[in-house]
Amino acid sequence: MNNPFTRRDGLKMLVGLGAIASPSAKGQAQNAAARPPLVAYFSRTGNTRVVALQIRRAVSGELFEIEPAAAYPEDCRQTVEQAKRESDAAFEPPLKQLVQNIAGHDTIYLGFPIWGMTAPPVIRTFVARHDLAGKRLVPFSRRLRGRPKPEHACAPRTACAD
Repeated sequence: MNNPFTRRDGLKMLVGLGAIASPSAKGQAQNAAARPPLVAYFSRTGNTRVVALQIRRAVSGELFEIEPAAAYPEDCRQTVEQAKRESDAAFEPPLKQLVQNIAGHDTIYLGFPIWGMTAPPVIRTFVARHDLAGKRLVPFSRRLRGRPKPEHACAPRTACAD
């Protein structure tokens, strides 16, 4: 079954919801160039990376790839099984690296695929390992068949954009 929804449609939707700055708001944001948005993403297959690159370009943000210290299996079924075990155990897989200057960003676009109707466990690790207090968090996902559970997409003390 073909999905008629394109990446361009997704970006238009983000702009329409105010998640990506309009040209006038973008001009105001450029005046505060010292605090560019951060576009952090996890992508196992590259699909979420494509969307993250488009958002980074649209908001003139900094890009950060969220990578687990140990890569997930290449096989999709094995990945899903591992992610389910990790989620069931509330395991937070270690990350290769953290954002060095998270305090330098007021807005964080957080991208990830949907695995089993929720964000992958590495996203839980990313949120837990960074101080996101007072940040505006804008989650985005490549898939639209399931919406992430709020407790996995947002962090305490953040303003999570819908």
